[in-house]
Amino acid sequence: MNGRRPFLVAFLLTAAVWAGVAVPWALTDHEPAPAEPGPGASAGPNIAAEGRSRAAGRQALGLAWSSTWSATVPEGTDVPDGALGAGRCSALFTWATGRSAVPRGTATAAFTLTAPEDRGLVVRSLRVVKGRALPPPKGTDVECLGAVDPGVPTSMEWWGRLNLDRPRDLKVSRTAGPGATVGGLIETSTTDCSCQWWIEAEVWEGAKRRTIRIDDAGAPFTLAPPVAGIGTPAQGGALKYGATDVALAREGAAAGRPSQALSVSASRLLAGDGQEMWMVADREVPEVDRLTANLDVPGAVCRRAERRLVADGALPAGRAAYAVSVTDPSAREDLERVVDVSLKVRKTVREGPPPQGYGCYPAQWGLQSNDGQSAGSVRLSRDTPHLPVLTGEPVQLLRETDDTPATSTLFFTVEAWGPDETEYHFTLDVTVEDASGKRTHHTVDDAGRPFVLAARPDGMAPRHEKYAYYENGHKVG
Repeated sequence: MNGRRPFLVAFLLTAAVWAGVAVPWALTDHEPAPAEPGPGASAGPNIAAEGRSRAAGRQALGLAWSSTWSATVPEGTDVPDGALGAGRCSALFTWATGRSAVPRGTATAAFTLTAPEDRGLVVRSLRVVKGRALPPPKGTDVECLGAVDPGVPTSMEWWGRLNLDRPRDLKVSRTAGPGATVGGLIETSTTDCSCQWWIEAEVWEGAKRRTIRIDDAGAPFTLAPPVAGIGTPAQGGALKYGATDVALAREGAAAGRPSQALSVSASRLLAGDGQEMWMVADREVPEVDRLTANLDVPGAVCRRAERRLVADGALPAGRAAYAVSVTDPSAREDLERVVDVSLKVRKTVREGPPPQGYGCYPAQWGLQSNDGQSAGSVRLSRDTPHLPVLTGEPVQLLRETDDTPATSTLFFTVEAWGPDETEYHFTLDVTVEDASGKRTHHTVDDAGRPFVLAARPDGMAPRHEKYAYYENGHKVG
């Protein structure tokens, strides 16, 4: 056993670095397993015998901006405030999975398969195996709109979908040379199974066929039937335009169909290619320096820096663009609407030391912002507690496909200039009127909190920013 330790430690480090995550990985290698490990399984945490293929797997948050991840956290656990709201999906996922949350409806697994040192492997198929039945989970439902797992490298390939209700082999053809690793992402779904599950991969090692179990750090994955979404249909509408992800929670399970009522949501848009980014933080965020280490990738640096700052609780400053989505699942033919939008504003003054200022600018710097589609623009000041933005704005609700709700999205820009200790907190009053004259009123906030925009001193230029970067990563402040 002592002679195997250096090899196993090296493999664990290699697998963790390759997959981009720092979590315990399961190392398994045995013939097709029953619900409980059979007598052929290795002792300990599924450590494989030397000279045979190995597997490593873990839960993953999601695959794309359009993904939704949901789970139920066991009863008696309160979701921390810092894990909810815009840009908090990664924090919510880490917190929930650390407390044995059970995914609902769909789960994503990230996995790797490593070939023996003396011969390669060929992966021929994957199948999902249903394990022990579990009681339906009870507790707090959590949800992420725009679920993208930042710990999964973009190089990891999506291999396909499996279904616990209709198991079938997923035919694949992937190869790995001697000692090399191959892996990817798999989605598994269910409508009625509350149970344990794992994946079995059929591989060929030279002329020998073997079945390898992929599970969650040595234990089965879990999955339960879906619950009704927490977010409204409108909350996902702005994701395609560059809004950040949204983490939500709800006490108690809720089944049934999504609401058919008209809904309205609003989101701040993140910076895109060729757009500047201004933010302030309560502390220095050293991760930004690492992200901007002379990366000559036009447009990429600013986007990555802004997402890191948002996840750390930093605030937009000076100027920001917002999207308001109006969604009516019940609309059939009468899709014309008239929309009014106004802000309810509260001015505050930051306490403590001045904030840390961050800026990121296109290489050819100029006053650009992600408001090219804006229907309106307003400027905040101390004497505007109620500020109209759009009045009588005509909109046309459209369906992208027959099974999606009719939606329209409006854009507007908010500016805040002045002393750098000033912040503006605001919610939106939105009125929607249909062709018959019926009006509905909506108070819209930032996933349960007011929107916040920090002021920026007039005339601030990149050379005055304490932490400022061009899009190629070169520091200018």
